[in-house]
Amino acid sequence: MVVLRVDDVGTATATLTAHGTTVLTEPQERPDWGPGLRTAHLRTPEGTLVELQSYRPD
Repeated sequence: MVVLRVDDVGTATATLTAHGTTVLTEPQERPDWGPGLRTAHLRTPEGTLVELQSYRPD
């Protein structure tokens, strides 16, 4: 798994999807994982699992 911190999970998800990744988990808030955390999970065409993360200040 590769974990990437990005400015905007939604925008990054759209960009990677346009380049052939498959969305496994749509962008969503994850308050149980950490305050202000938003994530999405994708799989690359080669099979690599990717987690996108962004944090927003409370």
